Amino acid sequence: MEETWIDGTLFAFDGRVVEAFGFPGEGDLRYHIRNLKLTVDEPDAKGRRCIHLRPWSTGAGSMSMHVSPEAWPAAQPFLEHVAAAIAQTRASAAAA
Repeated sequence: MEETWIDGTLFAFDGRVVEAFGFPGEGDLRYHIRNLKLTVDEPDAKGRRCIHLRPWSTGAGSMSMHVSPEAWPAAQPFLEHVAAAIAQTRASAAAA
């Protein structure tokens, strides 16, 4: 289980499910990597990056948040690990 705090929100990833605990206005959110679209924007003028987690299927549960430059060193490897798992899952599904 991989866990990291990103600007006041605890993120956890067990290899299949990404969880965000205590996201302001939403509470706790869960995303299975087979139904997750993860995007990370380039830094803005203040150095913040906006991350977006959305289900591929329709419905509620999307989240977007700004990641401060101070939090980025912890967030980056976590998000890269999640993105790699998503890509591997998609590649495996395409090969089947």
